Amino acid sequence: MELTLVSYNIHSGIGVDGAFDLERVGSVLREVNADIIALQEVGDFRGKTPREDQPEHLAEMLGMHMAFGPNVVRNGRRYGNAILSRLPVLKSKNYDLSVPRREPRGALRCDLDLGGGQQLHVFCLHLGLSVSERRRQEALLLSADLLRDAARKDPMVVCGDFNSWGNGPVSSLVREAIHDAAFELGAAARTYPTRLPLFRLDRIYVDSGVRPVSVTPHRSPLSRVASDHLPLVMRFEAPIAVQPPVAPPVQLIG
Repeated sequence: MELTLVSYNIHSGIGVDGAFDLERVGSVLREVNADIIALQEVGDFRGKTPREDQPEHLAEMLGMHMAFGPNVVRNGRRYGNAILSRLPVLKSKNYDLSVPRREPRGALRCDLDLGGGQQLHVFCLHLGLSVSERRRQEALLLSADLLRDAARKDPMVVCGDFNSWGNGPVSSLVREAIHDAAFELGAAARTYPTRLPLFRLDRIYVDSGVRPVSVTPHRSPLSRVASDHLPLVMRFEAPIAVQPPVAPPVQLIG
């Protein structure tokens, strides 16, 4: 059977209209109705929003399992990546991809239970703004054998905001035998900015164990204002044909 994954930079719940509205973000995610949700810019360490429990609140709103990887914690406020899933989360871990004198960054990994002894490894990441910073972060991701270790026996998805302004695939990741799903399908998949999406800042990469069926930005009246990025949605064939259970919220802090 097919499953749906979405990668979405929610901009701390602040829309292009300048309003903080996490309920609006949740409504966009309900429109997508994904089985797996990979979120970037979750939380707020600068004190610009009233909620300090953004990942927990979204998981409760949608009734899903949740793992959160905070990359910045300041005065009790957290900021980072989150993965929500209808599939049970077997394990989660947050990997540090920070570069000195730059904003702390990370990659959150979740091992999801597909049933029948099979797992799906999902990496959710948010890379830096400069080319040199991203190259160092890609090297950190690959040098620790994170991707190779995950791909030894189970299928893998690597997704998030790559901050790459070119519309081609990220060559260093392609060399590691994972594929840009949109590029392979010939899909434009441009998600930024929401009003006139010209750039593929958001990417989804898969290995040979995952067969993408479609990759499309989710455009709706709500998604055009809820964040400065559109959600990027991938339909794919599950390695094992199991019906994903609808899960109660479980909070796993990576």
